[in-house]
Amino acid sequence: PDLENDGRYRDDYYHYSRERGNQLLKKIRVLVVDDSALMRRIICDIIAEQPDMELSGVAGNGLEALAGINASKPDVVTLDLEMPHMDGFETLRNIMRRFPLPIIMVSSYTKSGSEATLKALSAGALDFIPKPSAGFESEAFDELRHILPLKIRAAAAVKPGFIKYDKKQPAPAHKEAVVKKERPPVHTLIAIGASTGGPKALEALFSAFPADLPAAVLLSLHMPPGFTLSYANRLNTLSAIQVKEGAEGDHVYAGRALIAPGGYHMKLKKDRISLDTGSKVNFVRPSIDVMLESLIDSPYKVIVVILTGMGKDGADGAANLQKYKKDTLILAQDPATAMIPSMPEAVIKSAAVSVTLPLEKMAAEIMRHAARSVLK
Repeated sequence: PDLENDGRYRDDYYHYSRERGNQLLKKIRVLVVDDSALMRRIICDIIAEQPDMELSGVAGNGLEALAGINASKPDVVTLDLEMPHMDGFETLRNIMRRFPLPIIMVSSYTKSGSEATLKALSAGALDFIPKPSAGFESEAFDELRHILPLKIRAAAAVKPGFIKYDKKQPAPAHKEAVVKKERPPVHTLIAIGASTGGPKALEALFSAFPADLPAAVLLSLHMPPGFTLSYANRLNTLSAIQVKEGAEGDHVYAGRALIAPGGYHMKLKKDRISLDTGSKVNFVRPSIDVMLESLIDSPYKVIVVILTGMGKDGADGAANLQKYKKDTLILAQDPATAMIPSMPEAVIKSAAVSVTLPLEKMAAEIMRHAARSVLK
């Protein structure tokens, strides 16, 4: 592909170029770890097509992977979750302890596969790609050919400080017993967008939300079908607010977050969400732009939050929302603190961002503005 001029690659090519600088002359070395000979061949062929990448080696299990890393010094590792002798999660732990590297997990669409993937992301894996099922169609292969090189380039550009093994997993939140009572009216809606690096960032953000969050939350995260339900359940255990995967017709109300299901755009219509499988926007579905633009006619004050991610999804939607809904507040994660700064940088360029701040200060800032809206 033409990395510099193809619209699918351009934004992240520039970020990748800036981060790697003179290293552009040095190809990204990728170690492929998978117990399936077919998947190894498919991933190796995709890497061979890229002018800026080369294969550093292949491994069929975790033990071979550890030996391969020591011998070939890769820049990025693709790592299968389900392998004999040493599974993907145990391999991840060993890699991150001994020689931290950007790792992209390769996971099945199963419930157990999605849960294990989310655990790996929380422990230090950078990103993941869903493994196409046996006999997968050409459309699935085309999607893999498109997305895998993007993820590898993004991984290669991540600063070393972001790549570390988190031994301590987030603790479940204490949820107060649900008492049936009249729900307070919604004055404020928090619309959050994230992509690469988002799952871990969102765990930190949602863990900091109090049970009495005086706002409804909508979240669009670039995650494929089969994974968003598991992720919503995971966030629900970590957060004091209720978190669920959005379903057609779900009401928005204070103290609850709805996550766009993988494969669907999520829009707000009056006080309910609507889901559709319309064309991809910014090459993704769900799209943050689609969600944000659906809020233009909503009766709520909107707080937009753009976190770490590849590309520029959310930038146009935030700018349009701000243009037509004057009281819109836009918060962006400080790009210097984002694992992948492309999305925060894009929204800073396109819209009048009210505040940029590090992730650990985001929840308090959101609460400050949400509480102010209630008082008004």
